[in-house]
Amino acid sequence: MLNDLKNTIIRSQRTQRNWDLSQSIKDEDLELFKIAVSNCPTKQNRIWYNVVFVKDRNVIEKIYNTTDGFTYTEKDTTTNSQTLANLLVVFSIDKEKRDKVSKSDTNNSKISIGIASGYLNLVAHILNYKTGYCACFDNKEVNKILDIENSELILGIGYPDYSKDRREHHKVKDFLYPTFDKDVKVKII
Repeated sequence: MLNDLKNTIIRSQRTQRNWDLSQSIKDEDLELFKIAVSNCPTKQNRIWYNVVFVKDRNVIEKIYNTTDGFTYTEKDTTTNSQTLANLLVVFSIDKEKRDKVSKSDTNNSKISIGIASGYLNLVAHILNYKTGYCACFDNKEVNKILDIENSELILGIGYPDYSKDRREHHKVKDFLYPTFDKDVKVKII
């Protein structure tokens, strides 16, 4: 059990760039995802963010078209195919509730979004889904598409396309994103 959890945690850091769109996220898993983003810790257990789950393929494609995710030469960029997942989860800053606490405090919102998305990422991987984060999108366009304000982060969740390397762009043929390894120093005192 401990080794399984350890391996899931390690796998959950790797981004998926292509998807098997013949499958759909299970309803019971969606319910668990809602619980994950709604019940993670926040400062003083306040609401600092809102969440939109997007399953509609047409809406997902529109959001994907707002991304500008990676420069691979000095002149060229490509869209971010992490946003073509079976499910997109869009996190936004809850300005209305935040303003009641502190008008200038976006730090708690961003920290809370990070924690909530991390919970969701891990839960998705425990359920054998793959994920990909995206912050390189046109916020104003995504806000319009979803009829929200203050979009901040997108997490794609879904079924991987096992016929491709996880780093291969979903649509751009022969484009492989680079990958890096972290060397986080952990000190125990």
